[in-house]
Amino acid sequence: MVTHKSFVELYVFLVDAVTYTVQTKPEECSDRTISKPVNITVTKPTELVKNFNCSLYTSTAMNCSWLIASQAPEDLLLYYKYAGENDIEQCSDYLYTAGQRTGCHLRGNISEQKMYFQVNGTVNGLSVRNTFLVEPLKNIKPQAPKVKITKESRSLSLSWAPPDFKDRFNCWNYTLRYSKCQETQCKNISKKTNENIPYDPRCQYRFQVKAVYSDKCGTGQSDWSEEEIYGAEDSLIIVIAIIVPASLFLFVILFLCCLMKYRETIFPKIPQPSVILKGMLNNSKEQTAFKRNLYIPVEENVEHKISLEIVPPLPIMQPDS
Repeated sequence: MVTHKSFVELYVFLVDAVTYTVQTKPEECSDRTISKPVNITVTKPTELVKNFNCSLYTSTAMNCSWLIASQAPEDLLLYYKYAGENDIEQCSDYLYTAGQRTGCHLRGNISEQKMYFQVNGTVNGLSVRNTFLVEPLKNIKPQAPKVKITKESRSLSLSWAPPDFKDRFNCWNYTLRYSKCQETQCKNISKKTNENIPYDPRCQYRFQVKAVYSDKCGTGQSDWSEEEIYGAEDSLIIVIAIIVPASLFLFVILFLCCLMKYRETIFPKIPQPSVILKGMLNNSKEQTAFKRNLYIPVEENVEHKISLEIVPPLPIMQPDS
């Protein structure tokens, strides 16, 4: 008796309990019919990690990360294999948070293949595993572009290199953010790595670019590039921004000082009519009493005795002959 054994190995992403129905149908044996179905139920695995996510950031490098579940042990291990291959490898470069493994850095030719991941751990003495299916090219977080600026006549020519992924040039769009004389503007650029911006020599320009993965290709985007600056600093704007508030503040201080000094002249006190009438009556009575009691001195006669005397004439001097 000869027994032939055949099997198919399947890697599935288990989130909840699942039941599989298996049947065989011979193709070369005409006297054989399809087998009876066999049901296989796989219970929901104990959750070791959650929010398992992988992001490809170059064609040969990818980061995977996860959050630790409440029942996760400290001996978590991550294994992975490429679709169509039998070799299983363990992560060799773990990422840690507060002493626990929360990620893995992977290197290799991984951009064009599906990958299966398995997180293993021990809970209550039992071996537990969580499995995940990842398509690296569906979630990309490339490095930020580097912007190059060239002056051309009356415009600024901007250029940058696309993310390093083969056959993915048409999957990238870009967002350009720039400021002109401190006025910020944004511009969406589709499937090209250059742009011209009208140039005003009176202004300073600041540029940043972000690569955005097209929805038809997957999800992901880069961080903003480093800010590139072109043109002299907006000195006039800075001077105005400093001098105008300072001048206004000084004017307010001087105005308040003058107001305090001359407030009685600028805003004289208006007397009440009752006070004026009362003062007039009081003054009238005081003047009448003053005149009635005024002392008038008696006029005195002053006599002076005047006498006249005859003065003899002076002799006349005759000149000598």
